Amino acid sequence: MIGAWALALCAVPISAAAQQAAAPQASSGGPASAPNWTRITYISGATVYLEVGSKAGLTEGGALDVVRSGAVIARLRVSALSSNRAACEVATPATELIVGDSVRFTPVALPTAVVASDAAPQGRSSTASAKRAVGVRGRLGLRYLVVAPDGGGGGGLQQPAYDLRLDGQHIAGSSIGVTADVRAQRTQYSSTGTQSARSPLNVTRVYQAALSWTGSSSGTRVTVGRQFASTLSSVGLYDGLGIDVDRRRWSSGGFVGSQPDAAAFGTSSRVREYGLYGQWHTRTGTPNPASLTIGGVGSYVGSEVDREYAFVRFTSNSPWLSVYATQELDFNRGWKLAAEHATTTPTATFASVQVTPARAVALFGGFDNRRSVRLYRDYVSPEIAFDDSFRQGTWGGLSLSSTRHVRLSVDRRDSRGSTSGDAASTTVLASLYGISPLRLGLRARGTQYSGTISSGQLVSGSIDIDPWGILRLEASGGARDTRLSMAGASSARLTWWGLDADVSIGRSVYVLLSTYREREGGFGSTQTYASLSWRF
Repeated sequence: MIGAWALALCAVPISAAAQQAAAPQASSGGPASAPNWTRITYISGATVYLEVGSKAGLTEGGALDVVRSGAVIARLRVSALSSNRAACEVATPATELIVGDSVRFTPVALPTAVVASDAAPQGRSSTASAKRAVGVRGRLGLRYLVVAPDGGGGGGLQQPAYDLRLDGQHIAGSSIGVTADVRAQRTQYSSTGTQSARSPLNVTRVYQAALSWTGSSSGTRVTVGRQFASTLSSVGLYDGLGIDVDRRRWSSGGFVGSQPDAAAFGTSSRVREYGLYGQWHTRTGTPNPASLTIGGVGSYVGSEVDREYAFVRFTSNSPWLSVYATQELDFNRGWKLAAEHATTTPTATFASVQVTPARAVALFGGFDNRRSVRLYRDYVSPEIAFDDSFRQGTWGGLSLSSTRHVRLSVDRRDSRGSTSGDAASTTVLASLYGISPLRLGLRARGTQYSGTISSGQLVSGSIDIDPWGILRLEASGGARDTRLSMAGASSARLTWWGLDADVSIGRSVYVLLSTYREREGGFGSTQTYASLSWRF
């Protein structure tokens, strides 16, 4: 939990009023761009991942609509962003989202010329005009976390922190862009009955720090520094050089770099990486977008092979059919050939299909045997941890909507090969949202599972209101009962509840107050979190 809260520094939601103001308006002050489309490519707990980013016109805090059968079933908020990828949180209660769901968004136009301060429209300050001219957006945040175990003993902590995020493309009308994401925290642990408190731990980490150049007519983008691999999503974060070429119907690119040090997040040359890719895709704005991507990556530790693999990925999205599939193929030589006893090994297979035969009905299914991957996550709850432990396997389900305020879904999942052993589970999820002027939302979930290691059930629910778009209140909670399969083992019960209040003041200031309580057996703890963010 402590590590997850540290990652929460990057995931600050923005009010509905701020989203609506940010998404449709071009940063140059011009008219709104035409809506664009993408699709959900990965889901981990409450975080939804898209394969579009700042290059497509997304901005941090921007709003997107998830559309199924022609109806909006959920609203997303961009919480973390790179040039070609975005991590989003679900801003409104919804039916169960699945990989392949269509996502609609309005690109924010990037400034292409310097706007002189004396040319600002009447009623706008020279400061706003200067911001528009520079073309840099960002966020400065202050956080404070307190973890208090039952009885006031050891294991608690206090953790003040700050973060700074900068994103800019075509700065001052040039071809130069910048991305920076810096987070720092000071952790003070409480003492135990036999040991005094440890010395405070100060940590500063740079998650992104890169400069880019984008050709105005060639579609070429060159990025130097710490960055996320754009299309080669399995690579994750690296320090080095990346080149991407975007054309109307195809893209290509590659990178060379090294992985940051895993412990201190400093630069390191221990693990070197290289990669190339090519992609065919339909034109931007096409009603039924599709793409086919082929590439290869090599990773090396000193003179030894760490991993060499090729991958292929296919995506297609239409009003009635959505497909997302990816396959990786490892090439084994040296020590890997001796260990695998084969020159090639199929790895990381994933496929998801959604069929929408009628406006109110959606059928979905898929297969997942991907390994654990580095994820850009904001918060881990018992519900999210449960879902991730049973992630690998096959699944299928049905989603229904009786009115524009009601959603119901049921799915069956057979998982295998995880730390929880082989298991089968059935989940039912019901949602009501946008009810009355209070914009009341209700969500209830029930899961029954049984497996080789454990069996049991999980129930959870939430209620929230967002009446004016500046204040959102939410209460959530749940319980998980686990019965171990081994003879003589006792059952365990985990319960949790949380309260959240977030307030937006104008378009720039955001305040979050949150408390969370978790208890299992005779042990429990309460976490209290507060943050203040200023967006500029």
